[in-house]
Amino acid sequence: MRLIKEKVNFIYIKLMNLFNKDRLRKSEKVLRSLRNIHKGERCFIIGNGPSLDVKDLEKLKGEICFGTHRIYEIFDNTDWRPTYYCAQDCKLIESSTKKINQLKAKYKFFATPSGKWFRGLKDGTFVRIDIRSFYPELPEFSEDISDCIFEGFTVSYMCFQIAAYMGFSEIYLLGIDHNYSKVKLPDGTFLEDDKIQDHFSKNDLIENVPQLFKSTLAYEKAKIYADANSISIFNATRGGKLEIFKRIDFDSIFYKKD
Repeated sequence: MRLIKEKVNFIYIKLMNLFNKDRLRKSEKVLRSLRNIHKGERCFIIGNGPSLDVKDLEKLKGEICFGTHRIYEIFDNTDWRPTYYCAQDCKLIESSTKKINQLKAKYKFFATPSGKWFRGLKDGTFVRIDIRSFYPELPEFSEDISDCIFEGFTVSYMCFQIAAYMGFSEIYLLGIDHNYSKVKLPDGTFLEDDKIQDHFSKNDLIENVPQLFKSTLAYEKAKIYADANSISIFNATRGGKLEIFKRIDFDSIFYKKD
């Protein structure tokens, strides 16, 4: 009986790996079709920080927006919906599959390490993520997401790479506070401050302890890449601790548009 179970399990894993490879091949074709489809346009990358305000999201109706991770927790309070959805936290994807499946977006992008598949996801475009270690150096920045994207220890770095590939020339950040109640330090110890709220939803829990010293390097790399490729990145977050990108008043963006 044990041998039969092991054989069935082996066959099941083989079949799922083949299924996953097929999904990756289909995703590569989709990703190649997205190069420069938004050339010269602007977009908004929406984080899940406590500064995120429903009133601000209401102003983004009609704008091209990237929503991330548990952004769906705010849907009950607004008609706004993201154009694109990005997730790279494997634990989150696996624990929130049902809610992610219900989310409607033009494309849903999921970062997948080599050989990793997510059972239960009904749709989505899979992007290989290179998780090689980079600290204390800067991470790489992908110029071809149909090949892979690079780890930056923040889902917004995934969004940067996809947005640049799509050809956006202006990128605005909102709700990216870059500040958490518990963070991991370079020496492996932890720093905690229970006065800090992690997400716009007080019930939202962190799946993995943030390593801000690594995500900061990713933001630095994103700025370097943007500056070298005529892409403007503005931080329109209300408050927060991210100072790498030029600050801009969120409301002024729409004054200029009018």
